[in-house]
Amino acid sequence: LKQGCGRAGRAFCNSASRGLGGADAKRGSRRNHSVAAMAVFMEGRLKCLAALIFAQWLLKSSMPMISMLIFIGALAYSAWYCFLLFKTLKAAVVAPVLWGFLSQFVVSRYLTRDEFFRADSPTEDIAKRREEALTRMEKSWKERWPKAAEVSKYLRKHFSDLRFKASGFESMYPIFQQVINEALDPITIVESTEGCEITDTSGEKFLDASGSYGVNCFGYTKSKEFLAAGQELAAKIGPCLGPLHESVAENVKLLLQIFRKEEVSFHMSGTEAVMSAVYQARFHTRRKITAVFQGAYHGWWDGVMQGAGNDRFVGDCLILKDMCDESLELLKTRSFEICAVLVNPISGFGWKNAGTNKLETGKVTAGTESIDKFKTWLLKVRETCTQADIPLIWDETWAFHLGAGGAQEHYGVEPDMLVLGKSLGGGHACGAVLGPSRLMERRDPDRPMRVNFVVGTFKGNPVVMGSMNAVLKYVTSPEAAKTFNGLRDRVAAWVKTSNSTLEKKDLPIRVCAHRTTWFVAFDQPS
Repeated sequence: LKQGCGRAGRAFCNSASRGLGGADAKRGSRRNHSVAAMAVFMEGRLKCLAALIFAQWLLKSSMPMISMLIFIGALAYSAWYCFLLFKTLKAAVVAPVLWGFLSQFVVSRYLTRDEFFRADSPTEDIAKRREEALTRMEKSWKERWPKAAEVSKYLRKHFSDLRFKASGFESMYPIFQQVINEALDPITIVESTEGCEITDTSGEKFLDASGSYGVNCFGYTKSKEFLAAGQELAAKIGPCLGPLHESVAENVKLLLQIFRKEEVSFHMSGTEAVMSAVYQARFHTRRKITAVFQGAYHGWWDGVMQGAGNDRFVGDCLILKDMCDESLELLKTRSFEICAVLVNPISGFGWKNAGTNKLETGKVTAGTESIDKFKTWLLKVRETCTQADIPLIWDETWAFHLGAGGAQEHYGVEPDMLVLGKSLGGGHACGAVLGPSRLMERRDPDRPMRVNFVVGTFKGNPVVMGSMNAVLKYVTSPEAAKTFNGLRDRVAAWVKTSNSTLEKKDLPIRVCAHRTTWFVAFDQPS
């Protein structure tokens, strides 16, 4: 069951997968696996080297002098390639490349109910106690929530998003999923919310500890005020797109004031905003490879997805070891082909490897010490990117969970570009990219045919702009600063009290938290 629960750190993931069909799937998978090796093994350079060797062999008899010059050039190119490969293998993570290959051979295998309770070879007494406990829970859930089970059954069949999320992909090893999914249905059908409580269709109340995937940063009461502000504006002007309400200009001013950037671009999700930021960096640097750090989640776009959930297994994304000096060295060495470095500031909280390409339970060291250590690392990354002339992008889709000034204020380190989302919209879907004019401009001023076509229908959506305006006015108020700091202190006290009690009870679990973000950590295997 310990393995079944898995790493709570995966709560930060929200993966999605795509598939091909029939023979095309096999051909596509082979192509994808080949492409995946490009960023690490630099397939283009290998092809260039092979071409030089072939040309040298072809001209060996007819043009021996030219053949000799090509041979010398091939030797020099080989040495350069080997140097780059050595540096890359020291810093890069190659597991996602192997994952793409292995995924074609690993087949589904689920534990039976008997195997499930005996997976770690316990005594028969313990196995029976486990089975009795799950049976009691299963019976209790079905008796308490019959209506939710009925709606859930329909949604699982027709709502693919929910079916995938409810499968336990992110929090449970596949081999355990069938038993749990048949016994327990975690889907809640909500009737209303108030304060910190959710009331379901059966009239039962729950303490909401999830935060709506990070969107509900401010609590239900305050978020409903933000949503009402958006509805009020929408009621006045409707779905008027193209012509802009003055709240758009006010939101731009407030964002630039908070995050100290020159320009803003609005989007409809954090994933879309990440895509826009990377596109802009590629366009202006004329480089193709994006560097990310192992375990960081940057949305479901397959251009930056690590490991499982990415059927494309991209070759233009270089996954580097986190908090590793070799990674910084590689950024300098391959700076001529890296368009941007993407960092998730949430990584500094102390829980690692939220990516789905690693299965083991990582050791958690959350707290002030971890945050200070990560700040030192960010300063090194900032210095390296400045020296190597690589744009540094912060994927701060979690927006204000680090405080009113975000990660920039929290860590005291400034990125070149900044991605926002989730709580920024006050409950509405939104995203934003902030950065300097030199990276935000969509056109090449010297070459009119070079255009980076990043647009969107709903960039000035009135209902979103109205809610965002209320959010930004709130986070820049003295009230917000007091609330953010008060929450930080209360959560710290809660962690201390909870862990002290758990230790006294001799229970092998503890809670880890920073401000609004928390989870339960298992200190030992079952």
